[in-house]
Amino acid sequence: MASAALTTAAQTVFGSITKGRILLVSLDLFNRFGFERVTTAQLAEAAGILEGTLWYHFKAKKDLPLAHLDALEVTLEKHLDLSSTNGPDDIDEHMIATFDLLWDFRYLVREPIAVIQEQADGRSRLKRIYEYVERRIEERLLQVEELGWVDLSTANVNTLAVSCFLIGRYWLDYATIRFGDDLDARAFRTVGIPQILSLLTPYLSEEGKKRVPAVRERLVST
Repeated sequence: MASAALTTAAQTVFGSITKGRILLVSLDLFNRFGFERVTTAQLAEAAGILEGTLWYHFKAKKDLPLAHLDALEVTLEKHLDLSSTNGPDDIDEHMIATFDLLWDFRYLVREPIAVIQEQADGRSRLKRIYEYVERRIEERLLQVEELGWVDLSTANVNTLAVSCFLIGRYWLDYATIRFGDDLDARAFRTVGIPQILSLLTPYLSEEGKKRVPAVRERLVST
């Protein structure tokens, strides 16, 4: 069962076998209603299985966020890999894909839930993810500078990277409340990415200023 509440990319992450279907529908339900409010009966019904089948694949409901965290870590490495970004279009696509990733795993990003932090290595795993994202954003900023779009000579690049991450992270909270039921993946990034771009405005070169309209156009058309 695939949900329109998730992007196409997310719908292909887990595969079509029963365990993957459980992970997909649980991700969708936790995103929309929160981990605590979703029952195992609702999970089984959404996946089209018996509750006993759910228990066969996952011993407890709290195992599902840990499996989602595994998927998030793997997918982050794929989407934030800079080695395949060779030009403007690649960078635009990766920025869009990163916001889509935030959307697809938003319950984990928005509210690092207690069942993960209660695990022996849960907090350290979340810390590792945050550090990884921060490092990749910093590398991306330096890459954009190499392309001549920004001049970061007066900026603290690490501080700027953290600010970009915080906007992406907390935009989830703001946008969910501000736009409510009208919010979907496209609206989330169409309005969210310009918030990131606004941070870079003081550092944009003339070439960078020319790129901004192209990015905005791509957000609308993608």
